[in-house]
Amino acid sequence: MAKRIVLTALAVVMAMTTLAQATDKHDADLLVYKELTANYETTNWHPDLIVTKDMLKDTDEKGIYIVKGDSFQVKSIRSDFYVRKENGKWTPLNDTRYPMETMTNLLLDRIDNNKHKLELRHHQYGGAKPKILIPMQNFHDLFAQNMQMYCSVTFIDRHELRAVLVLHQKKMDFIHMVEMKIPTKRLTNPESTITGELYTNIPQGNLKSIFREKKQIIK
Repeated sequence: MAKRIVLTALAVVMAMTTLAQATDKHDADLLVYKELTANYETTNWHPDLIVTKDMLKDTDEKGIYIVKGDSFQVKSIRSDFYVRKENGKWTPLNDTRYPMETMTNLLLDRIDNNKHKLELRHHQYGGAKPKILIPMQNFHDLFAQNMQMYCSVTFIDRHELRAVLVLHQKKMDFIHMVEMKIPTKRLTNPESTITGELYTNIPQGNLKSIFREKKQIIK
């Protein structure tokens, strides 16, 4: 049995430092793959939940509010998330009746006890595309503590939901991007698997050109 490794903040910092020292994208992509396939035990890390009146914006749904964040390069790639009051406390929305809002909160690591899995095809330098199966919370534990997260739900109907997650390492100025999809009816099933295409170590300035190449219109 593989030795279980408890993910610590120090381990993440060491990984990011090594990434910065990688001599080329090939080495950097291999490092990310190694980190994602290690047998980590989740720490269930989440960003601090800070909600003040001036941060809230009404939605069309009664009792549902947007906590305003920032955009990244294109207007629809944002760090906004959704809350409502439960027992007198602001709580990130996790509700089958609101799939777009729930998916946004999942991607931005706002939902506690996240049991979803990610099945990712990792697009590496040189054309390799190995598959990775990882608990979604482990993915967030590894990256979200040291990268700024933004997302956009790009498509939703009663059959399928698609979204893009962008993680930006501000100090080192690179991004990771994941294009994800999941059957809409399975979104709030805690055992569901979200499939995705993972692109790593992208120069920060390349995000808009990636979307142009994919012929996605994001304003």
